[in-house]
Amino acid sequence: MKPLVKATLVSALSLAAMIPPISAAATNDAMQDAVLVDRIVAVVDDRIILKSELNTRLLEKSDALAQQNIPVTDVDALREQVLESLITEAVQLSRAELTGLKISDQELNEQMEKIAAENKMTLLELRNRLNLEVDDGFNKMRNKIKTQMLIQKLRQRDVISRVQVTESEIENYLKRKTLANKYREINLRHILVALPESANQKQRQEALKKIDDIRQRAVSGEDFAQLAVRYSNGSRALEGGDLGWMNDSQVPTFFAKEVNKLELGEISEVIQSPSGFHLIQIADQRQAGTQKVSQFHLYRFLVLSDGAMSQAQAPVSIQQAAANINSLEDFKGLQEKFADIPKEVNANNDMGWRSGEDIAPNLQELLVRINVGQAMQPVATDRGWMIYYLDGIRTVNEDAADKREEAAKAVQMRKANEMFDLWLRRLRDEAYVRIEL
Repeated sequence: MKPLVKATLVSALSLAAMIPPISAAATNDAMQDAVLVDRIVAVVDDRIILKSELNTRLLEKSDALAQQNIPVTDVDALREQVLESLITEAVQLSRAELTGLKISDQELNEQMEKIAAENKMTLLELRNRLNLEVDDGFNKMRNKIKTQMLIQKLRQRDVISRVQVTESEIENYLKRKTLANKYREINLRHILVALPESANQKQRQEALKKIDDIRQRAVSGEDFAQLAVRYSNGSRALEGGDLGWMNDSQVPTFFAKEVNKLELGEISEVIQSPSGFHLIQIADQRQAGTQKVSQFHLYRFLVLSDGAMSQAQAPVSIQQAAANINSLEDFKGLQEKFADIPKEVNANNDMGWRSGEDIAPNLQELLVRINVGQAMQPVATDRGWMIYYLDGIRTVNEDAADKREEAAKAVQMRKANEMFDLWLRRLRDEAYVRIEL
């Protein structure tokens, strides 16, 4: 399955995906819906899903599929899938609320800054752009990202953190990797026909017939991604079943045998697992190699803003404070210099060692202009001005560094991905769900 934890949660997120262009037909539909009184299409525990939410998500997903060149040939089937995704999302949010999970303002602000940088904007430019495109667009996007992060945190708590990795599993992973001089990474697509946890014989036969029919259609030339959108019960159905890139050691155990048989583009035989019946396809593959990478040890300090962040540059006093930093001791003195800022705002200011890919592009541009022991120019955020201090630079062999830790994480993710669909199905089965559509 697609990894449940990534260095950048929404690294592939773009403005186009967040703000889909509105077609004339969609505009007409929206005008018609505006005349009608909004109504409930589903109830999930104590949450409700409105028709307006369903229509908005349907429009977004249709546009996202179009960008992947996956045509929507059955709007009703897509609407059912989108509604099911909203139900699944609500089930997870209810679980997160029940367990007391939350996303802090600091976590959310850091993610918004990263999205802005990936779109080659400051956070202020992103906010202005989104608010121009959509009424209150920045807050709508912020709420969407917060939901994604909360669900990710829930999956980390309920699935990934409960996976146990043994020393023998780590050793086996390292041996397999050593034996392969060059190992490949593959991009898998996936279709799941799910089974209830205590399925009877009739249910199993019906599910098996359905997956056999889907496979025959795929082998006969129908687009695998489009079939996933229409029929898959997997968590990545609305992405065309795309499970993302993984190396051979990360492939779920029950897929491994079929993966080794497949050539690029081929469809697997039907695969059975505790969650149901599966089909997979290798959509793409590439060689994975080793490379040396630079890592940067960074600290940060936030100077809160008194009002709206509309200035192009930080106030002179803040610029001078950053320019006068020549050591870690100088940097730590910022807390005394800006004593009115609550200490908890900058309590966790050590960012540790970060590879270039883990640092926003705009920060990378500023990094090359300073030496170790200096601070960058203050960077605008929606809360104030962030001062970053560079404490060290090192070069590491990415493939050789922390091999056992890498192996442990890879095995953990593989096992977690095997559990994920079943965990999600159990949450869905345990929730109270009433569909009114």
